[in-house]
Amino acid sequence: MTPHEGYSPRNRTERIISVGRVFLAIFLMIAVLADRHDPSLSAWLVRRLGVWYASYSAALAILTWRRRWTAPSVPVVTHVVDLLVFSIFMHLSEGPTSPFFVYFVFATICGALRWHGRGALLTGASVLAAYMVLTLTSVAYFGTPGFDPVRFVARCTHLALVATLLAYLGAYQHRLQREIEGLAAWPRRLPLLESDAIREVLTYAASVLNAQRLILVWEEEDEPSLRIAVVSDKGFELTRERPDAFGPLVADEIRRSSFLCANLAARTCSVLYRVPAGFDLWHGAPLDPSFLARYPMRSVAGLRLSTGTIEGWLFALDRRRMSADDLLLGDIVGRLVAGALELNALVEQLREAAAGEERLRLARELHDGVLQSLTAAALQAQRARQVVSTDPAEAGRRLTTIEETILSEQQALRLAIADLNPGALRHAIVDDCGERVRETAARVAAQWDIRVNLDTQRPIPPVPHRTAHEVTRMVQESLVNAVRHGAASAIDLTFAADERDLKLTIAYEGRGFDGFSGRQDLASLKEMRAGPRTLKERVAGLNGSLVIDSSENRVQVEIAVPITPSPRC
Repeated sequence: MTPHEGYSPRNRTERIISVGRVFLAIFLMIAVLADRHDPSLSAWLVRRLGVWYASYSAALAILTWRRRWTAPSVPVVTHVVDLLVFSIFMHLSEGPTSPFFVYFVFATICGALRWHGRGALLTGASVLAAYMVLTLTSVAYFGTPGFDPVRFVARCTHLALVATLLAYLGAYQHRLQREIEGLAAWPRRLPLLESDAIREVLTYAASVLNAQRLILVWEEEDEPSLRIAVVSDKGFELTRERPDAFGPLVADEIRRSSFLCANLAARTCSVLYRVPAGFDLWHGAPLDPSFLARYPMRSVAGLRLSTGTIEGWLFALDRRRMSADDLLLGDIVGRLVAGALELNALVEQLREAAAGEERLRLARELHDGVLQSLTAAALQAQRARQVVSTDPAEAGRRLTTIEETILSEQQALRLAIADLNPGALRHAIVDDCGERVRETAARVAAQWDIRVNLDTQRPIPPVPHRTAHEVTRMVQESLVNAVRHGAASAIDLTFAADERDLKLTIAYEGRGFDGFSGRQDLASLKEMRAGPRTLKERVAGLNGSLVIDSSENRVQVEIAVPITPSPRC
């Protein structure tokens, strides 16, 4: 038994009925006990039955309010007991003119509360039959004096009318309850594939709207096409049409409002549509003839969809009965459908953005890794060819450097490709970042025949895999840039860490950067569109800082990146 079961609709209904039953039982007991001038046996039985019924009602109310859950059989049993007791009261107290006639009305109300329209009709038929049998039996066999046919007919009409009205209200309440439950159970998660997501949304919308077919027609912002989705008992269809495939789908007079038309085959259709003050009626053809020719329909509820990026219509077709309430419900469903379409479009944009980001990252990997390493390998091969005849040992050393370069970049490329997989461990922790920087510096020094003076200050803490990888690529690009563009022969590399950041400093004697001089940070370099592009992208991707101090014959590059990635990363 769960805590929320005490708030179930059945339990709430039984509690309300139990209070009404106690109220009636108390006044019944007061009435029968106050009327003691009648010494007849029937009066004595009514008094005893009244006391018993008051005790029964009080006990049942206590049990109902104390219990968190009501079994399905309890309402049926108590309903039958009430009908029997009320019939006995009627029989023992003046028959057709009994003052306890109001109890039959109470029983009909209880039937409507418990089982909605069906309960009201069945209970109304039962109490009407019981009243007629009791009255006719009393007149035929007991010769009840003072029988008034007019009162008899009036009471029968009263019972029938009450049952009919309660049946309508019960059915209406049951319908509202089902619609609210349907809206509350609207799918919260949709499939990633667009067609599957739209099919699921429309299928559920059709069940909530109780429509045999749904047609969704919409346009997306900056999308030069008309999208049409149809769901019916024959299946699901999603197509893309030219924007001018049809004329204006909805007549100009009602194109800004949701509307419904119960008979599209009529010569002049009566169309109910929403206005700010409520509803209004318009006569005319609501839909484009070419659209009707492609999608024949007898009746339609047109629900306007309009968001920041979505414009369109949701048409619920061939409903048996339609009312103004259907427009109110339809507008809610339309907003949910439009929200799902907008969410799906946003997911597609995020996918494209993520794919673009991955392509840029892979391009940086190829540029900073493979291309630069192949350039270094080509340089080593050229020098090996120059000395192969005069110094075979030196040529062999250079060939070994080429082999190590290719193997190193092959491994790095494999890791980059593996990192593209959805299950890649991008947030794994690396505890040898300092060693990776040392290996990178040694490899670049061997590839480009330069001297790198590495100074690693204090132990480097463990960092995420992505941070370690990006830092080694920054080291590689900075060193290669110093050789290729700065004509450096010796480079000083400092790698340090404090409580918050990893810090790289690359300094060398050589040519400065083209396009600027002096001390510039990342923001000013971006504004001037100067400096090494991929290095700036890597630093910005880790939400770090970059400062380049460039002069005519000396350059110093200072990089700081957070040890713990920020949410932006």
